[in-house]
Amino acid sequence: MRSLLFVPGVSEKMILKARDVEADALILDLEDAVSLDRKIEARQNVMRLLSELDFGAKPVFVRVNRFDTGFGEEDAKAVANSKAYGAVLPKVERPEEVVAVSSLLADHQRLIAMIESPRGVLNCPAIAEASSKLNGLMFGSADFSTATRARLTEGEPELLVARSRMLYSARAVGIDAYDAPFFSIPDLNGLRRDSERARNLGYDGRAIIHPSHIAIVNETFAPSETEITNARKIVAAMNDALARGLAAIQFEGQLIEPLHARAAQRILDVAEKLQIFPESEK
Repeated sequence: MRSLLFVPGVSEKMILKARDVEADALILDLEDAVSLDRKIEARQNVMRLLSELDFGAKPVFVRVNRFDTGFGEEDAKAVANSKAYGAVLPKVERPEEVVAVSSLLADHQRLIAMIESPRGVLNCPAIAEASSKLNGLMFGSADFSTATRARLTEGEPELLVARSRMLYSARAVGIDAYDAPFFSIPDLNGLRRDSERARNLGYDGRAIIHPSHIAIVNETFAPSETEITNARKIVAAMNDALARGLAAIQFEGQLIEPLHARAAQRILDVAEKLQIFPESEK
C-alpha cells in the first residue's frame, strides 16, 4: 500500500466519495477526526456503511480509539464483526496494547500500529514483534513533534532518528512502514519532496489526509519505468552469472551480487502487483 487515505468516520458523504478515489487503502477514522460527543455515532455509521457498501478490492481499515478512552475496546469488537480489512491503533506505546487489540480482531484481519510518542519510538522493536496480525507501523509526526517540543524545519531532519528507528523495527520483522501525512494541503511540490525523502529512507507509503495528495504519493512510492527496466537487467545478469557459477559480476560498471538481484526482484514484484509496465512493454 502506497497511499492510505484517512476519512472521518462520522461523514457518510466523505466515505461514499472515498470509494472512488485512487488511494491504495482507506482508513475510516473514529479517533482524531471525531469529536468526543460523536464517537458512538461515528462507530455506528462506519459499521453500517461497511455492511452496506462495496469497496471493491480496496482494503478498508478502521482507526479505533485507544482503550483508555472508554471507546477503544468496543471499537475493536465492532471492527472484528465487520467487513473491515483491519484496524489502525493510534498512539501505541507498549506491545501489550497491540496484543490486546489483536486478540479481539478476527483471524483474517490485520492491524497497523501508529507510533506517535517518544515512548512509542523507544519501544518500537518490541511493538513490531507483538503480534502476527501486525501489518505495519505508521509514524505520527504531529503528535511526536509536539511531545518532543521539536521545531520542525524543511525536510524535518529533527525527526530523522525517530523515523529511522521505526523503519528499522518494521524491517527487522518483515512488516511495512508508513510515513505520516503531509499537512500542508496546497503545497504539492512540498508533498513530492517530502514523499521522496520518505521513500529514499525506505518507507513503503504514507498516510494521506486529502484526496489531492493521492496521485503524487502513488507515483512517488511506485517503481519508475527506469527502475523497472534496470531491475530486469540486473535479475537477468545475476541469473546468468549464477548459472556460470559466479556470485559476483560487474554490471554496467558496478559490482552486483545476489543481494542486488533480490532488491531488483522486489521492484519487479511491486511493479507487477501495481500493473506498472514500461512503455516498450505495453
